Amino acid sequence: MSDAVSHSQNGDRSGQTTSLTRQLGLWSAVFMCMGSEIGSGIFLVSADIATAMKSPMAGLMVWVVAGLISLAGALIFAELGTMFPSAGGEYVFLREAYHPILAFLYGWTLIFVIQAGTIAGLAAAFSRFMLPFLHLGRFGREIESTIIVVVLTLMNFVGIKRGAQLLDAVTSFKVVAIVGLILYVLFASPHGTVSPIDFSFGKSTLSAFGVALLAAFWAYDGWYSITFIAGEMKNPARDIPLSSLIAIIGTGTLYILCSYVYYKVLPVSAIAHSHYVAADAVRVLGGDTAVRILGIVVLISVLGCLNACIISGARVIYAMAKDNVLPHALAVVNPKTHSPNRALTLQMIWSILLVWSGTYDQLFTYVIVAGFIFYGLTASAVLWLRRKRPNQNRPYKVPLYPILPLAYVLFTIVFTVNSFVEKTKESFAGLLIVATGLPAYYIMKKLAARRAEQNAATPS
Repeated sequence: MSDAVSHSQNGDRSGQTTSLTRQLGLWSAVFMCMGSEIGSGIFLVSADIATAMKSPMAGLMVWVVAGLISLAGALIFAELGTMFPSAGGEYVFLREAYHPILAFLYGWTLIFVIQAGTIAGLAAAFSRFMLPFLHLGRFGREIESTIIVVVLTLMNFVGIKRGAQLLDAVTSFKVVAIVGLILYVLFASPHGTVSPIDFSFGKSTLSAFGVALLAAFWAYDGWYSITFIAGEMKNPARDIPLSSLIAIIGTGTLYILCSYVYYKVLPVSAIAHSHYVAADAVRVLGGDTAVRILGIVVLISVLGCLNACIISGARVIYAMAKDNVLPHALAVVNPKTHSPNRALTLQMIWSILLVWSGTYDQLFTYVIVAGFIFYGLTASAVLWLRRKRPNQNRPYKVPLYPILPLAYVLFTIVFTVNSFVEKTKESFAGLLIVATGLPAYYIMKKLAARRAEQNAATPS
């Protein structure tokens, strides 16, 4: 085990509780994964895919390929999650396989850009759909975004079980709503509102397919969130791989059928030029009333995704604080609810600052390539740990080893190289953001060493 983890699993010298409890079952894990994935993406990004892919069949194939790649990543991560069933996900995997500094750089980027940026972006999306219902003046969007982040964070102060129950309910609702839309179009839509689909692939280039994949990956993003909460799962050895499989297949099926519905109702050119594909599709089917109903569905969908991100992101802060690479006070949990309230609070404050700065979209764009570099490193950790720790218990092993991990690593390399070629400025800006974690790491290590010396000098 890493030398960073040298403290008690149940508390620190002050007697404060620093342990999470295992309260979540299989379906809570499934809803965590699906809730993290299904936000606003399926209602919006089909336009980006249709812009790149000029035929419905090619557009549907993008969703299939993106789903299969996401599933491969999830099955690879599941082996690591069952080996190290504690809070933190990729942070823990990179620490155990390579070096604490690499893990810190991942955690630093996730906490201050990826996760907080996602929370800020989802809160802004929520407020965007709420604006027709509320009128709060000049800073209405920022005020609404702040309120929803604060409210959901405070709701998670009462413990992950209550937070998961909210997530379960919201995710169930949006899945039922999406299924209802699909069934209505396929079996009950008014005559003349749907058209046959052209199943030819048309003329599509490989580079265009890559651009479309990027949009689809954004909609699938969040499949790795299960590993962040592994420390609170009752049976992680069974539930991490099984919930990943159920959630990604379920989400992918919904995405493919939803996209199929859009193509049934709208021509490809209309989808490509749409700012809100789902609204344009349901307007054809049911007029403005249907659009208003859809707006409520999207609000609830974004709410669930936002709640899932708040739950999972705080666990990485908690894990880093337990390793003393963030202030150890952030690892303290509420002794009654076993919720990492201090970690949740830090995440809330930083996310709100990003909301008001308006920089979250730009920052998130910069670190996309860095995110894929970390995906590749984590996948390669499976290969490395099979050699480094051949005798360690592995309750679950990734199928098709070593072909699947190698193929996934190769994909991340190709994707990263293509990103540097196509978006050189943004890619290097992302690496610069990651590099800002280097001085922070050494500062935190020095502070942790000084605190350890003080504790050693203090009589127990």
